[in-house]
Amino acid sequence: MRAVVLAGGEGRRLWPTTRHIPKPLVSVDGIPILHIILTQLKDAGFTHVSLSLGYRAHMIKSSLADARWADLALDFVQEEEPLGTAGPLALLPPFEDSTLVMNADLLTDIDFGELVRRHKKAGAAATVALSRQAIDIAHGVVELDEERRVTDFREKPRLSFLVSGGIYVLEPTLLRWLPPGGRHDMPALLDRARSEGERVEGHVIEGDWHDIGTPEQLRRATEAFRADRTRYLGRAATAPCAKTGAPHEVVNG
Repeated sequence: MRAVVLAGGEGRRLWPTTRHIPKPLVSVDGIPILHIILTQLKDAGFTHVSLSLGYRAHMIKSSLADARWADLALDFVQEEEPLGTAGPLALLPPFEDSTLVMNADLLTDIDFGELVRRHKKAGAAATVALSRQAIDIAHGVVELDEERRVTDFREKPRLSFLVSGGIYVLEPTLLRWLPPGGRHDMPALLDRARSEGERVEGHVIEGDWHDIGTPEQLRRATEAFRADRTRYLGRAATAPCAKTGAPHEVVNG
């Protein structure tokens, strides 16, 4: 199985932490988040990971060259300018099979291999991993009709909704809707695919999911990881990461 990890972001919301290191190397209880993701992908049965790099790409390459990730082949593409969450896919060779695409700033205990298997079983062109989120409203919420009559009154409700988890499984055919160059984001690509009649499926993450985009989000993710590393890393939680073979670059021309 193949995965693409989008690791080119600058991470301005995490400044000053990301002023000197790229966001994928931000530490979660002593381990760069990208290293956690690669370990999870390896353990889920992935054999090939392409990394799309941008901000301080040399630091990411250096961190991986000094590590060992058993049986996990790595290659890199370079974003000369920010390309969004879908644009970097145009830099890669065409997909040959269902491919997992994900952001490099997520901590989750999702089974990536099972996500791909469910996607294949559903026969969808794309599957989006979704996280349940909730917001507590501190006041009573009132609804009115067109004549300003109160039709509903809820005291301090909790609003629940699903958000994109930044994890996708894409079929090769889906990429025909991706423009050849420039910045493009995944929601626009999936909306275009849906408008053309493609099936886009949602998979709700029943376990844990954290975005580490802000200092507060990073703090919560670190606390969760520290409390139960095995939940996220399995047997690798007590063993050093290993890799065989050196990563190499994909040359685009």
